Amino acid sequence: MTYLQAWFHRRNMRNTCFIGITGSAGKTTTKELSHLILSHFSESHASPQTENEHLFIARTILETKRHHRYCIAEVAGHQPGYMDLSLRMLKPDIGVLTIIGNDHFQAFKGAGIEGIAAEKSKLITNLSRDGIAILNIDDPRVKAIGERCQARIIWVGKAEGATIQLLSATSCWPEPLKLMIAFEGEKYEVLTQLHGTHLALSIMAALGVAIAAGIPLEKTIPVLEKAVPTEGRMQIVRDNKEVVFIRDDMKAPLWSLEAPLEFLKQASATRKIAVIGTITNFSGSSSDVYKQLAGEIQKYTDIAIFVDQNAYHSLRSRININDQSLQVFSNIHDASTYLKNELQKGDLVLLKGSRRASHFARIFLDRIKPIQCWRDNCGLNIFCENCAFLYQTNQKSNSLEKSY
Repeated sequence: MTYLQAWFHRRNMRNTCFIGITGSAGKTTTKELSHLILSHFSESHASPQTENEHLFIARTILETKRHHRYCIAEVAGHQPGYMDLSLRMLKPDIGVLTIIGNDHFQAFKGAGIEGIAAEKSKLITNLSRDGIAILNIDDPRVKAIGERCQARIIWVGKAEGATIQLLSATSCWPEPLKLMIAFEGEKYEVLTQLHGTHLALSIMAALGVAIAAGIPLEKTIPVLEKAVPTEGRMQIVRDNKEVVFIRDDMKAPLWSLEAPLEFLKQASATRKIAVIGTITNFSGSSSDVYKQLAGEIQKYTDIAIFVDQNAYHSLRSRININDQSLQVFSNIHDASTYLKNELQKGDLVLLKGSRRASHFARIFLDRIKPIQCWRDNCGLNIFCENCAFLYQTNQKSNSLEKSY
């Protein structure tokens, strides 16, 4: 009934522009940046946090009122056919496809990344001729999808032919992300409070949404100076001992580690420390993956820490038994205890893990106020600071977990 109500409501909202955003990475940041820009000029409504499944899309549509000029929804495509219901309800006027990666490849039953691309392409290929697509020109699969699109296309990226072309992106900690872009023969500098050059794609996609909405670029760019990181995506957190944490703990498929690790490599800090949680979505043996990853991270960090039941495989990259630059823990409590004694003023710590599997927020939360919940694999797909169990005693939290 909720889906049917959303379908009817959407058809009656003729003066509202509906925007759908999908991709294997960058969806939420693109959505938040687009909402930041559009709401600066007109009433805008957006789906909450990372909620991108059917029910949340239906609720987002139903919460959109006639005074809203824009409705922005993040759209999931994590299994074959999943987007069909979402798109029937949302029927977007503008569609954004950021990048195609190997997330959820197991759900596509052998179809691999091409199956993922086929599912996510539906947002773009279903646009009407009057619609507008914002596409990443640097991703070959996204570019191929664009060739089948009947709507107008705004290309974003580094390659020649991009409507919004990225000329340069710099993000060397502690300096925030800064872009130089070109559009219609003019060059523009874009300043933000974000960190990590890989977020340039979300910025340009959001600028593409603004252009699609008819907002001039010179009016849009200043708004982005207010942009701050989305929770769990290169988010900056400081404790009371002047240690800086970069949280990238929403998810951790193997292919997503390259960008935050490159940020850490380029950063300037007293010491650089990487804490890596459960890695997902890779083929081959975990033994080889962890060993290779550990060896690479050790080249540009002072300490590399792996936290997972399979993390002991990374020990194979140790130079010798006295090598203390690589630490391995099977659970987060032991890792947190080690870091509590090890971290010093001026350290920069990258937390790369999964919100569902690693729950790395506890590492810095415990440094500010002692927490009580150190359970592994609790199964809750929320950030720990939003969890009622965090400061409960173990006995109470266990009983609460059973009743949850």
